Amino acid sequence: MLDFIKNKYFLLCLATAFVILSSSHFVAGDTNSDLTGIVYDISESSSGFVFKFESSSGEQMSCFFEERPTEYCAYTIEGTYSSDNTLFFVSSMKGMN
Repeated sequence: MLDFIKNKYFLLCLATAFVILSSSHFVAGDTNSDLTGIVYDISESSSGFVFKFESSSGEQMSCFFEERPTEYCAYTIEGTYSSDNTLFFVSSMKGMN
């Protein structure tokens, strides 16, 4: 009665569906991030400010935002990574009190 489970095409389709569903979860999670950490090493560019950000998990990244943050202050930032994951474009930034 359950002979279809032994069918190699059924197993192949099942494995493919699992891979697609698993990978879509990870891709969707990388589109928008909410991070908490410290801002440092601020430099001004023609269209905003580039700064280093160290998250509470210890991750260090380069970020871009249109307004100047206060150096060595804690912020919660939200935004998206560039296509090559070298720069984090901040869409909102809230200081922590």
